[in-house]
Amino acid sequence: MAERIGIIGVGYEGFRPMISDLSARELMFEAASKAYSDAEVDPRKEVGSFICCTEDLWEGWSITDEMVPDQIGGARRPVCTIPGDSICGLGQAVMQIRAGVADLVAVEAHSKAADVLDKAAVENLALDPVFLRAAGANNDILAGLEMSAFLAKTGLSGDECSEVVDFSKARAVRNPRASYGEVCGDAEGDGRDRSEPISLPLRRCDKAEFAEAGIVVVVAGENWIRKTKKDAVFIDGIAWRSSTPWYEGGVVEHAEYAKRAFEAAKRQAGMKGQLSSFDLVEADDSYSYKLLQHLASLEGSEKGVTELVRGRRGGGGRPYVNASGGSLGVGYLIEATGLHKILECVLQMRNEAGGNQVKGVERALALSWRGNPTATGAVAILSR
Repeated sequence: MAERIGIIGVGYEGFRPMISDLSARELMFEAASKAYSDAEVDPRKEVGSFICCTEDLWEGWSITDEMVPDQIGGARRPVCTIPGDSICGLGQAVMQIRAGVADLVAVEAHSKAADVLDKAAVENLALDPVFLRAAGANNDILAGLEMSAFLAKTGLSGDECSEVVDFSKARAVRNPRASYGEVCGDAEGDGRDRSEPISLPLRRCDKAEFAEAGIVVVVAGENWIRKTKKDAVFIDGIAWRSSTPWYEGGVVEHAEYAKRAFEAAKRQAGMKGQLSSFDLVEADDSYSYKLLQHLASLEGSEKGVTELVRGRRGGGGRPYVNASGGSLGVGYLIEATGLHKILECVLQMRNEAGGNQVKGVERALALSWRGNPTATGAVAILSR
């Protein structure tokens, strides 16, 4: 049986729409310092490997990981870059520890989205240059098309997507890490109808706005944890999967990548069953309909997904979904989105989540999606 891996420290800085008083490197340093303090470890002596999750195009220059080591304590030490979602980076840390590369690994991810003057131009570089980009498509148009097809195929409605937005932003009001904790639209309840259309049926309030933050997680093997008597949240299963590489080639009723990653993570954790096995679920909601789609993929059916969003833990064996407010309430953190889901789960399990604390969280699930035009997602199963 593979050695269990646990999270022994977390640190974060920022979580604002725009951070003008810290550079990206200072943001990383602050988050890393807090994580090492939380874990009570010396990165220069005890951390054997460092992983950053970043994409050069978002950073604005090539080989951006040249600027990573000094800020996170990894100067002249092994530093790896994962140009993808940070749950994938966490998975790399798990594999490194099990392979004997290091006893402790630090994983860093951040968003400094406000530094990017033309975000749409960066996103458009990922689109097929012949069939999508040349036709004038962008990520939001793709999301609008998928949302329309998803609602038509499942029988769900725009009103249910509006509920997702309202619940997310209401929960975000209680989360000190949330930037967008407010009611979407006006007080009369028809805010979604009046929200600016992006690509119908997708409206402005259906899309998570960008935010900035730095997050660092320190992980260790169970043998090291027992020897040092550290408190840990264990990673029982972690997996990532991709479905079709063609945007127009996939089904819309569910997200195949989420379903397959969930099944793989459950096998690692030795689990059976669906979402009723969890106390908390932090799932990607970059767009409002994506939360419903992701929950339907994990549950195996679109029936009852709206009740999952509405309900609190314990009601009919349902988990509490996105107690943090999700990306719709906290903000979209690009590659750091996955690690934010992990952070929220860890804080909940340690009873340190603040005003949005859920009682008695012993097992949690984090699900990330890398965003259009990808069909790539990652799942992590955590427990005390």
